[in-house]
Formats: sequence, structure tokens, C-alpha cells
Amino acid sequence: MSKDPKREILGMSTITYKFQVTIPKKVREKHQLKIGDTVVFVEEDERIVIAKSTEY
Repeated sequence: MSKDPKREILGMSTITYKFQVTIPKKVREKHQLKIGDTVVFVEEDERIVIAKSTEY
């Protein structure tokens, strides 16, 4: 039997009228996101996952 992956809420953000969101500081620091980095949006089992892109 496989164990469910650990889940932790790192923050929340509200979608603006321009459909923009702010990445919470805790997420930026934990995942070392910097200005100019690219993120990707992936759908997994009806959830949206945001990940730092590994391609330039």
C-alpha cells in the first residue's frame, strides 16, 4: 500500500481582476524562486499544480 504524499499549505493568494496571483513569500523562499524564473501550471487529477520550470 502506498503512502499519500505529505501535504502542507504554504500560503494563499487571490486572483486579481487581471487574473494575476502573487506567489506567497514562504513559497518563494522555500523553493528559491527569483525574479525572471518561469513557472508551469500542470493539471493533476483535477488539481492545478504550479512548479518551477526546468527548461529555459
